[in-house]
Amino acid sequence: MVNPDPTNASNLSSGSVPTAQLGNVDTATLEDDIALLGFKVAVNGSLAKYNLVDQTEDAFMDATGIDATASTDEIRNASSNYYSIGSTTPVATGGTITTDGLYTIHSFLSGTSNYVNDTTQATDVLVVAGGGGSGSGGGGAGGMLTSAGMSVASGTFAVTVGVGGIGGTLGDVGGNGANSIFSTLTSIGGGAGAGNDAGYGSPDGPLQGGSGGGVGATSVVGLTAAPGTVGQGNAGGTNSSASFPGYAGSGGGGAGAVGVNGSGTTNGSGGVGLQNDYRTGSNVYYAGGGGGFYSASSGGAGGLGGGGAPGASGGNGTANTGGGGGGIGGVGGSGIVVLRRSTTVTVPASMTLQSNSTTAETTATKGDIVMTYTDGSGTAALNTDLTAEFSADNGSNWTSMTLEAQGTTGSASPHFIVSAHNVTAGVSGTGMKYRIKTLNQGAAKETRIQAVSLGWS
Repeated sequence: MVNPDPTNASNLSSGSVPTAQLGNVDTATLEDDIALLGFKVAVNGSLAKYNLVDQTEDAFMDATGIDATASTDEIRNASSNYYSIGSTTPVATGGTITTDGLYTIHSFLSGTSNYVNDTTQATDVLVVAGGGGSGSGGGGAGGMLTSAGMSVASGTFAVTVGVGGIGGTLGDVGGNGANSIFSTLTSIGGGAGAGNDAGYGSPDGPLQGGSGGGVGATSVVGLTAAPGTVGQGNAGGTNSSASFPGYAGSGGGGAGAVGVNGSGTTNGSGGVGLQNDYRTGSNVYYAGGGGGFYSASSGGAGGLGGGGAPGASGGNGTANTGGGGGGIGGVGGSGIVVLRRSTTVTVPASMTLQSNSTTAETTATKGDIVMTYTDGSGTAALNTDLTAEFSADNGSNWTSMTLEAQGTTGSASPHFIVSAHNVTAGVSGTGMKYRIKTLNQGAAKETRIQAVSLGWS
């Protein structure tokens, strides 16, 4: 029997030409499916690398298909079976070291010491100076600075934690707190609170600082408040009224608010501080002002954030908060420096992932590739951030392949599918390899290679 002429269109309608004889069927999608089927077979069979005739599949169940010597900056995730750029665990010393979830925290509590770190990384920084000591007016809080995601280079950095200012007496001003310093951040020590019946500007007047000290008990109404440092703290309180002998002391300024004015027999409370969670993961108040005091009346409260509660013998600011001392004679609280960094960081790098060689049965002149990948972070641009090449001569010569998007593997945990078909080899041969590169990688962009199929003809 003579086969029907497949070029005769009338034979198609009669069903005489078997579909398998049609030479104009686009098999690109079918080839993708075959490649993906190969991935599935490899996974189901717990095979790291699955070799077909003129095709090899690697779903990265282990590292046997990858040439580790020729690859660079590649890290295999053994639990999820993909390759991406590496991460590192920085080594850093200095301060009291604790952890909180994904973070490592360095807390510096006194004196001058060093932070030594071997990896440049974004670091959250808190710097609080020592609080001011009190006289009759409350001491001002130490200046408070924060920097979220500050780039801290590898190297050695001096860290200084300021002490609190000394307490004065009923008639004498206290002492300013000392500055705290890390890198470019300098927090100014809190201003001292004034003594009894002393006007601003006199030797016993309140002093400016990170936050200003409070005006002491005085019969002079409406004195100028001692200012704080812009961006670090607020002014201390002054007097809004007086009625001797019950005139009151004013509160020292805090990082979050001015000190409360003394009025008549009501002493002013210290200004509230500000909250920060770098040290513990939970918000803690720092840099509260000290409360004002005069012996003929009850004292004002210390501000939230370590401000000292006043009394006949004074109330000290809380250590490592930068709180101002409470009148009369309270010592300012010492400052603190906190550095919070990620325990593990992604290393900016460009990964090269090169396969081991597979021997073709006949000389190959063309190559096909199908690959699945995911965006760990950011979005990879094909042929810019993600490229593919193949070699038919054991890697001596490489041919670039233009990748095209082919959809995803499904909705549950989709992998992007990309492919390049029928690419002519620059140099033919039988030693087949692929080389995948992920470029422009870092914390903001991490491309994960899930599986690769290389075919040839």
